[in-house]
Amino acid sequence: MLRRDFRMTIARGEPERWWKLYGFSEPKDLILEDLALVRGVLVTEGPMEKMEARLIRSGDKGLIRVRQNIPELGRKRFAIAHELGHWELHKDISQLFACTSDDMIASYKSSEPEGEANIFASGLLMPSNLFQKQIESTVLSLPKVRELSSYFLTSLTATTIRYVSLSQDYCAMVISENGKIRWWYASNSFKQLFYLSVGTDLSPNTIAGSFFLKGEKPMGPEEIDIEAWTQSSSSSDLSIFIEESIYMQRYNKMLTLLRLP
Repeated sequence: MLRRDFRMTIARGEPERWWKLYGFSEPKDLILEDLALVRGVLVTEGPMEKMEARLIRSGDKGLIRVRQNIPELGRKRFAIAHELGHWELHKDISQLFACTSDDMIASYKSSEPEGEANIFASGLLMPSNLFQKQIESTVLSLPKVRELSSYFLTSLTATTIRYVSLSQDYCAMVISENGKIRWWYASNSFKQLFYLSVGTDLSPNTIAGSFFLKGEKPMGPEEIDIEAWTQSSSSSDLSIFIEESIYMQRYNKMLTLLRLP
């Protein structure tokens, strides 16, 4: 069985090698169904309960089945890319992977193979060299995330995770549901100073909290007391986050962006 450190090396490096090998220059060139077929995998769609996608392997041939009613193109593309990650990385672990939507959220509550497949999928859909060119001299914001999502043909959530993971700035994303923090993901710089507690109630002094508690619609970026989100700053000079939040009605969840001014 491949060691985890070796699998991580493949997960980070193989997708960008594919871009060079197959001559992709822009995200629109990346037709995942065609790429999968070249790699020995047929992609189909069909009804599935509770699962987002699954991979079945038989020797050097594979079948990816994606839930047919996934509503967004970006989410569907990530599901295919995620299963391709399993195909390339996890032959020695299992011949069958059945993956939920939670399996496809960064490393949140994911097993090692699911986290590795997500790293692979992010690199395949949003290569780091191309993505970093798009975020040079920018700050994390909803307009920028929407622009990147449109260009890379990815979901807002996957795009924000990729932005945060590659950013050198102090920034984070938070997903909240029913007035509580469900999970969060942050840049390395942010994590050195701040920690958000999963499962805690949102403060009414945050944009996201005001929406769930009072029904106040998010209107745009606002300056918010850092203590409304976290008390874990090691610097007394830091007192304000810039918060932007957007309600994702289809999923009854709030996507929040946090950054220092």
